[in-house]
Amino acid sequence: MPELLPPVPHGGPGAGPFTGLDFSVNTNPYGPSPVLLQALLDADHAHYPDPTYFEVRSKLADWHGVDPENVAVSVGASDLLHRLARAFLSDGGTLLSFHAPFGELARAAQLQGAQVKVVSDLPTDLPPKVSLVYVGSPHNPTGQAPTLGQLRQLAEQCAASGALLIVDEAYAAFVGLPGPPPHPNLIRLLSPGKAHGLVGARPAYALAAAHVIRALDNLAPAWHVPAGTAAVLASLPETQGFLAQTLPRVSRHAQELAAQLAHFGTVQHHATPYLLLKLGNARIVSAALLASGIKVRDCASYDLPEWIRVSARWPDENAALIEAIRRLYG
Repeated sequence: MPELLPPVPHGGPGAGPFTGLDFSVNTNPYGPSPVLLQALLDADHAHYPDPTYFEVRSKLADWHGVDPENVAVSVGASDLLHRLARAFLSDGGTLLSFHAPFGELARAAQLQGAQVKVVSDLPTDLPPKVSLVYVGSPHNPTGQAPTLGQLRQLAEQCAASGALLIVDEAYAAFVGLPGPPPHPNLIRLLSPGKAHGLVGARPAYALAAAHVIRALDNLAPAWHVPAGTAAVLASLPETQGFLAQTLPRVSRHAQELAAQLAHFGTVQHHATPYLLLKLGNARIVSAALLASGIKVRDCASYDLPEWIRVSARWPDENAALIEAIRRLYG
């Protein structure tokens, strides 16, 4: 039996009701995308979906210029990460992460008894026994992102040592980062619900070599993606106009928020919808803001104990955050 581990801290709802302003979730405040919301509502919820999800895979494959056998669909990137850990870390391999990994991946590795090694610079050579390498493009919460050239070189390093490179593109759309080209040792992880403001539907998919996709499918139960989420995934190519209309606004809001927050402490911001603010003990700061009806992300679990993460919302809501911090720390 695997070791019993505590749940990973995330932004968003906690154990009890919260009616204030939530800056802890990185999502498009102008969502949900009307096209995707309609697809969710119109889905056939009365019948089981196709267990192979061939139509969904085909639409995503055509959009990305790959074959359907190179696409795996999922409810949330967390599920894909847990399956990747089960498939490729169960033999005692090591997970190497550029900056702190997404918490669910670290937890999945621990459940497999694997080692997790965090580095602050992209490696020139992979350490022994590394099976998976994780890179956020951009990283959450730092916002840093490797170049396509660096990703290509890292994929080649993985090929030379028999490892796989996971590139998590959850926030790539917000900053206009292009996806890396296909590579036999590369796994692109996409969770578009964030950019489309539809995180509750949990749409996610992976693009990878066929043998990696087969390994992922092997660990999924039948009908693992409900009809509504499958319909959202199939409709993604039709809703890019929503991103073109809304993401530039989100970018402006985040830039303005970063400039205003810099009056209170050090800010790290790399064009993402979220930013880091250093105000002291993150747990004390987040608790104080929560008491005033403002929720932020305490970054202690990312080994950043003096930083909070804030995701930009609408201008009037951002102004409320500024005022709350001014009252507490101005």
